[in-house]
Amino acid sequence: MIGWLSGQVLIRDPRSATVTVDVGGVGYEVRVSIQTLGSIPAVGERCELWIHTHVREDIIALFGFASAAERELFLRLLGVPKVGPKNAIAVLGGLPFGELVTCLAAGEQGKLEKIPGIGKKTAEQILLSLKGKLDGLVPAEPGAEAPAEAAAGDPSDALVAEAKEVLVGLGWRAREVDAALGRLAATGDLGDASLDEVVRRALGQLMER
Repeated sequence: MIGWLSGQVLIRDPRSATVTVDVGGVGYEVRVSIQTLGSIPAVGERCELWIHTHVREDIIALFGFASAAERELFLRLLGVPKVGPKNAIAVLGGLPFGELVTCLAAGEQGKLEKIPGIGKKTAEQILLSLKGKLDGLVPAEPGAEAPAEAAAGDPSDALVAEAKEVLVGLGWRAREVDAALGRLAATGDLGDASLDEVVRRALGQLMER
């Protein structure tokens, strides 16, 4: 099983929330959360990811994490009845890691229900199953936090359109996404922001509603 990867970033795709890492001439495609994606450097630079190798009869998939603590929470989520890798990675992408751990520990069901694909019953099951089982989980390292604020300016129409495509692909409703992106554009501080940074900020807007 693969538990950790270190190599050069070949592809960094916010639309599919995947990164392909060149390790010794072999390209490993790794699924990550939107939150983790923000910690991954640009194409051509080196990155390190903690890995969970998920094996089923019909597929072998790699899931990557910015810290060992994030991977541990992913594994604990997989232990929740009826929560598979897709839901687990969605939960991790819904909030910054430290905030997510606090949310789970405090039993804030409403926040979990806002994450696409995590309905009331699933949120209840997650909180019930993880109650008292979050010991040892600490906020991710600074490198896994959101990138610094971008310089002031308006995002291009193309960037906003791409961000909408990503968010709708994650399960958010188009009308809600348009409203969140509109609020961000109105602040005038996304001029040089990257695609995943715009997506992360829009997620913050969507989760606050």
